[in-house]
Amino acid sequence: MPDFDIDFCMDNRDKVIDYVAETYGRDAVSQIVTFGTMAAKAVVRDVARVQGKAFGLADKLSKLIPLKLA
Repeated sequence: MPDFDIDFCMDNRDKVIDYVAETYGRDAVSQIVTFGTMAAKAVVRDVARVQGKAFGLADKLSKLIPLKLA
């Protein structure tokens, strides 16, 4: 069976799900959740990237984080 996967913002998400369920039937609609975690070092690198900081700074900061957190 063909399917489609679309990500929606939380705003009005319930309206989209209701529309699809009414159009195609409740038994043809499902929700799948993906839960992920990020390691502390990856978070530091991602925040620095988003803020436009130099990669070298992010790398130095992330190396200050111990491998095992207390």
